Amino acid sequence: MPVIHHDALDDIETPNGNTVTALATPSRGACEVSVIRQRQAPDGFNPPHTHDREEVIVLLGGTLEVFIDGSTLRLEAGDTLVVPAHAEHQLRNTGGGTAEWLLVAPSGYRFYHASGEEVSPEWAR
Repeated sequence: MPVIHHDALDDIETPNGNTVTALATPSRGACEVSVIRQRQAPDGFNPPHTHDREEVIVLLGGTLEVFIDGSTLRLEAGDTLVVPAHAEHQLRNTGGGTAEWLLVAPSGYRFYHASGEEVSPEWAR
């Protein structure tokens, strides 16, 4: 039974005001599910992208605007969003403080830029 102690966690800075921490991923011993913490600075965003499997976003703090398949949704702390597989989406922090959320998805799920190019973020492995 893997135990992942907080002092073993690494924050990874990514472009556009994002910080990512892999809490439970395949490289940390998770076989069925990945749990990733993301933080985003005010006005931060991630690029439009898709996944090959469903992803759940649990907003722990802050405010996010989510662009998903042509619609815009507003999430506030405590909200949960289920992103269907293959739905193009983008998250943007529209609040005055840091936004923080958990990403929960099947272990080994895949990431694609809006162009269709597959990417393999270090923090998701």
